[in-house]
Amino acid sequence: MSGLSLRERRLVAVALLFALIALLLYGIVLPVTDGFAERSAARTALHETYVRDERAVLQIAAIRRAAETQRRDAARFRLDGATAAAAGDRLKERAGAAITASGGDLRSVEDIAASAGTLRVRAEARLTTAQLSTVLSGLQGGAPLIVIENLSVTADQSFQTGRAGPMDVRLEISGPYPAAAPR
Repeated sequence: MSGLSLRERRLVAVALLFALIALLLYGIVLPVTDGFAERSAARTALHETYVRDERAVLQIAAIRRAAETQRRDAARFRLDGATAAAAGDRLKERAGAAITASGGDLRSVEDIAASAGTLRVRAEARLTTAQLSTVLSGLQGGAPLIVIENLSVTADQSFQTGRAGPMDVRLEISGPYPAAAPR
């Protein structure tokens, strides 16, 4: 083997120096600084969690007041009656009364299938446009609040004569009964 020239020895020394610097950088300095950065990110996340939790604790009183208000107003949204059948009868009476009060021709009012905790009624009538508007306003403004789930209007006579006339109306309304007891 021949010996290395001065120039080659210097290049090898510089290469070893760069290797040593890279080893120190990647083996010691970067892991330490990455650890600092990770702990800093963890502290920031914990601080954000603390601030969010502190806001939640401060809002407990306001949320409790809102829940009490909702409990007091719950009767506005529930159909009342001793039983579900009685509440369904009252809902049918309400629909029929709204139609007859408007001057419309009530054809039928019947219970229809509904999901658990809800009562549904279908009413069929013959109404003019003004009467239909009166019926919808009356149902919407009464208590307890109900939902108009389906409204079907057939205006065959108006289509044939070209003038506004009585329409066949099918109206499905529903309301919750019974509501779960508040906790």
